[in-house]
Amino acid sequence: MNHTETARGLSLTPARVRPARSSFRLFRLARHAAGALWAQKGKAFLMLLGTAVGIMLLTAVVGLSAGVERRISEIMSTFGPRSIMVFAGGGRMMGPPGRSASSSTLRLEDAAAVRDRFSEEAVICAGLFQRDVPIKAGEAEAQTDVTAADPAYCQTFDWYVSAGEPLDEDDERTLARRCVLGTTVARNLFGDEDPVGQRILVNRVQFTVKGVLQSRGTNSMGFDMDDRIWVPLSTGMRRVFRVDTIRFIRLKVREGYEVPSVVQGVTALLRQRHHVREEEEDDFRVRTPDFIAQRVRSMARTTQLVGGALTLVALLVGGVVLMNILLLSVSERVPEIGLKRALGASRRDVFSEFLVESVIVSLFGMALGVLLGLVPVLAIPKLFPMMPMAVSWKTFAYAALFSSLVGLVFGVQPARRAARLDPVEALR
Repeated sequence: MNHTETARGLSLTPARVRPARSSFRLFRLARHAAGALWAQKGKAFLMLLGTAVGIMLLTAVVGLSAGVERRISEIMSTFGPRSIMVFAGGGRMMGPPGRSASSSTLRLEDAAAVRDRFSEEAVICAGLFQRDVPIKAGEAEAQTDVTAADPAYCQTFDWYVSAGEPLDEDDERTLARRCVLGTTVARNLFGDEDPVGQRILVNRVQFTVKGVLQSRGTNSMGFDMDDRIWVPLSTGMRRVFRVDTIRFIRLKVREGYEVPSVVQGVTALLRQRHHVREEEEDDFRVRTPDFIAQRVRSMARTTQLVGGALTLVALLVGGVVLMNILLLSVSERVPEIGLKRALGASRRDVFSEFLVESVIVSLFGMALGVLLGLVPVLAIPKLFPMMPMAVSWKTFAYAALFSSLVGLVFGVQPARRAARLDPVEALR
């Protein structure tokens, strides 16, 4: 029978025979390598430990990178890609305040000037907010965030009502004591009852519930977006907080206009109105999603660089440990290698077996390292919601790539030494 035919007479080309033989040979090598590693479990564990530490750090670094990108995506979605926020007070967001850190540097007249100048380019909303304001309805009491804003609040924040009605110009003009609740506040105060038309106390001022905002849930930083109340800006300033300044001006730039040019125009207008000299810092802060994304990336970059350097060092140290223990193993297994050569094993067979051992150890180290690395990636965001970390498919791809490289690169020298042993000398 021709060597390309099977017992059933089916023809197989040599090109199809070779892959099958290669696969069987690889399986046989892997089985022998696994058996050899099992026979020296202590050394095998020490070899994989170095790789595991490196992969653990790699998993954490990739998790941080994925978390940063997810946080930025959320910022762009929540903030609005074409939105601009002007906050009262100078200095840096996410850092110590600057020279003009007062939160009373914006007034209604500033918002009116911005609206007059940029009403064609953007929808504009003015407002103020206060955290942990006491509220009460009957016997139910709680604390929540209160935003006092004009009727453009819904449009500029893309936040609409799911029940009742939003606040309107009449509410703003008449200092109406009406409010719109977030779903968390509605549930805390009224349970399953319909809150629309009910009365509540906000900072000991009585309001009638006019509507309920759509639910947005909890963001990645752990903040409940539905734990809030919206009241008219005029009412909030005169009756609830008794202030004559605002905390923010928000602009939602219309399509066809460039956000950077609007930012420049608003900045120039407010500097002129506030009589800020050329050499002085702004006494307000203008923020866009791109600015915040850059700040988040810059804050994470140092951690990523340090983590990447530690990962590289750990993988190199792990590779050196792997190589040295394998070299020691070669010295201890000289008779075994000589016997295999005497029974017909080629240099290539011996080289391949030791190289496969190295790769197997590295892959087991990868598995252990990924498991250890996932612990902080999953736990840290729950303990510290401000720390952006997330699981990504890149974690597993990079782990497999780098662990395989460690096994191949640092396994070559021991495999080469084993393959070069003289079978006669080895059997003595």
